[in-house]
Amino acid sequence: MKYIFIILAIPALLLPAACLLYIIYQAMPALGLDLLLGSDTEVVGVNHIGQSLLPQITGSLLMMGLACLLALPIALSLALFHAFWAKKQHQYLLMTLLQIMQGIPPIVYGLCGLIILVHTLKWGISLAAGAVILAIIILPLLSSSMIHAFSRISREQTDAALSLGLSKFTVMIRVWLPASWSAILTGLLLSMARALSETAPILFTATVFSGITWPDSIFSPVTSLQTHIFYLAQEGSNIQAIHTAWASAAVLLALVLCFALFAWYLRRFTTS
Repeated sequence: MKYIFIILAIPALLLPAACLLYIIYQAMPALGLDLLLGSDTEVVGVNHIGQSLLPQITGSLLMMGLACLLALPIALSLALFHAFWAKKQHQYLLMTLLQIMQGIPPIVYGLCGLIILVHTLKWGISLAAGAVILAIIILPLLSSSMIHAFSRISREQTDAALSLGLSKFTVMIRVWLPASWSAILTGLLLSMARALSETAPILFTATVFSGITWPDSIFSPVTSLQTHIFYLAQEGSNIQAIHTAWASAAVLLALVLCFALFAWYLRRFTTS
């Protein structure tokens, strides 16, 4: 049985590795300092291929950062409510709602953002609209990770703090947060990786392909690596555009892996 399970597990190890090697192989012709720092070359018929990826990287990181800033206090409040004040039925209802939100396709969030934020509230295609939608998308993941982090704190530790006369707020600040900061940070890093990997929601609400380098304000559109890859991939007849799309995908994958690996390292470090 052990060898059967090993054979069944081999594709799960080889396929991601093969995909990673294939992305790097396709990206090699365009990947380099010229792509990251910019060059003066352009391809006829396709704009902005030879330009730097720095604006796209900055746009992706800005949306990710704003989304986490919006989602973090809400997720923390939900987790503390679940731990301190919610009854059993309320806890079950809250977890069910978070699971339902996590199961909704991101493109649905993007369409809702297009209707409500872009058109109804007249924010337009903007950094703010994209950040709000990404915050809603990562909220279930971030909330669930915090809820599980708080659930691992021993009841005896909380009871001891309350028996000393500390208020619930003081227990949260002085006992719970120091005891679970690593698990919270791990969930935050995974949420950052999730925000960086979303394309459809920001395609509808936040990003454009050309005409924008740096956003003037949070109500200005941005460019991002995700949508940059999407637009370049449509230039199937242009070999350089395709290689640039692969190179952009490699850069995006590297950013996502950085956050995911750091989260994995924190989890191993804190559990060892």
